[in-house]
Amino acid sequence: MLLTVELKDGRDASTAEIAICCDDQGLEFLIKKLSSLRGKKDHLHLMTPAWAGSELSEKKQGGPDYELVNHLLLVKL
Repeated sequence: MLLTVELKDGRDASTAEIAICCDDQGLEFLIKKLSSLRGKKDHLHLMTPAWAGSELSEKKQGGPDYELVNHLLLVKL
């Protein structure tokens, strides 16, 4: 499974970009996680192995201008 979150130009929020890169398995995983939040107020943490997780991959996909993000917090209000 491949699922990464990558940030470009993170020093300036007005120009920052986030890329979510995934293969078919990563996409299905993300869809299931997002669907599990439907109908309730809750949150989920997705992390790389470097941050003691297993949900996010550690191999960058977005190119040299992007930095890997180790923690994605999904919040359903």
